[in-house]
Amino acid sequence: MHKVPTDRREMRVIDPDQVCDATAVLADTEQVQHAATVLDALGEVNRLSILLALQHAGDLCVSDLAVAVGMSDSAVSHALRLLRAHGMVTAHREGRLVRYRIAGGLATRLLEVVSEEAVGPVRLHAHGVHDEPEGGPEPGRAG
Repeated sequence: MHKVPTDRREMRVIDPDQVCDATAVLADTEQVQHAATVLDALGEVNRLSILLALQHAGDLCVSDLAVAVGMSDSAVSHALRLLRAHGMVTAHREGRLVRYRIAGGLATRLLEVVSEEAVGPVRLHAHGVHDEPEGGPEPGRAG
């Protein structure tokens, strides 16, 4: 039995099996909406920059993020509020300092894909981690 929504059963269908499959894929509207929200947040360059900085440099406070991404503290705070509201980042307090980190889930998986294209090999200094390939940086890239 095909699961075409009742309000669409009178519409013309060419391939009922494919329509049934497409309808099934879109059935969890809450998850589809969440994915769209995450993609929307990733689609704005400042928010994406903040998320990439957190993904690669680790937990950062607002002022450090502002310096890293070239934004004001208030603009970074505003972006972080939105990212927190959508469950993409979390905050934790260290004394008087609040640090932010990627929350995990879909955002992390998407950032890994985006990083492959947007970040490239880079030498990271903070935690002794190196993202560059063996043998040093690519030609034309600073190390």
